[in-house]
Amino acid sequence: MITILSIATTCSLVGCFCGNVSNPEKEERMSGKSIEQVLNERADEWMAIPGIVGTAIGTFEGKPCIKIFTCSKPQGLQTKIPSTIENYPVIIEETGTFRALDQE
Repeated sequence: MITILSIATTCSLVGCFCGNVSNPEKEERMSGKSIEQVLNERADEWMAIPGIVGTAIGTFEGKPCIKIFTCSKPQGLQTKIPSTIENYPVIIEETGTFRALDQE
């Protein structure tokens, strides 16, 4: 669980440095649930799929979205991951494998 949490945190930070993360608290809710609630409900399920290395909140066309990071785009992934969930777009990005940096 700690590994998944650290991967999700790392992915969120990567999104921040790339300028892709919005402030969801200031965004309108696109469904009855906040994007954080939707991501929290599904992250473990998605992280269990081979090839998925992280999840995060980002933006797509100026609106909040859920990002799914993969080490490569395995065939059939589109059938396992919906293109939208709770009216939030789901974007799959091929990022390669994440690894922890050495801490001194």
